[in-house]
Amino acid sequence: MVRSREKFPKEGEFIVGKVTDIHDQHVYVDLIDYEGLDTEDVARGMIHVSEISSRWVKNIRTHVRIGQRIVLRVLHVNPTKGHIDLSLRRVNSAQREVRMKEWKYALKYENLLQFLVDATDISLDDAYELIGFPILELFDSYQETIEELKENGEAILKDIKNVSEEVKKAFMQVIDENVEISTINIIGKIRISYTAENGIDLIKESLIDAKNVIKNPKETRKLSISYIAAPLYRLEIVSKDYLDAENILSEVLEVIEAKANKYEGTFEFIRD
Repeated sequence: MVRSREKFPKEGEFIVGKVTDIHDQHVYVDLIDYEGLDTEDVARGMIHVSEISSRWVKNIRTHVRIGQRIVLRVLHVNPTKGHIDLSLRRVNSAQREVRMKEWKYALKYENLLQFLVDATDISLDDAYELIGFPILELFDSYQETIEELKENGEAILKDIKNVSEEVKKAFMQVIDENVEISTINIIGKIRISYTAENGIDLIKESLIDAKNVIKNPKETRKLSISYIAAPLYRLEIVSKDYLDAENILSEVLEVIEAKANKYEGTFEFIRD
């Protein structure tokens, strides 16, 4: 079960719930990420039949089933009584996809903490309180948290207080062994030449300027330019996001083309 520091969700929030009971006029759902009242194992919410679908609902069971995990919008929360009103019809497909994707990253994050528990003598509660929650507060999402830990884990953990170096080292090992960040590559050839006497120097300057498009390269966001045979050079761009990679490519080509135009050079990019 993914854990939250809050016992109840906030109104307007999108949450993942598990259908537990289905009645003629309402559905009960366990909010598996929230503790709820002290007398409950988890927080529990209700979907009224009017919030199941924007169309007339003849049979609720055609829309939800027992054990199903669904994305819901929180309409109202009474933390004193533990009452939570939820809506299924107020969640569109894009919101559902984004929330479910983030929830899967939340599960992955908890699995990483559980691996840490297995490797040390701390409990899962302590893992959340000492490391899990403090790191989460630094970022906007579980996905970003996991990816930043993979890329900059040592620097992040350095600022986490009240955790032994042994535990930090163990957590970094867990991250290194269990987190892989998928990337996409854009590969192509740059054809560049100058007729000026200092043509070789101009080519070098062009390629150096192109490499400097990415100021702080890392394994998941970088570019490389290597020599093939005059006047061809191999360009490879690595990024986590296709749109970002295309933007990098555009900037690289603009830099090279600007110098080629200024010094009467010729320039071409051939995508592999």
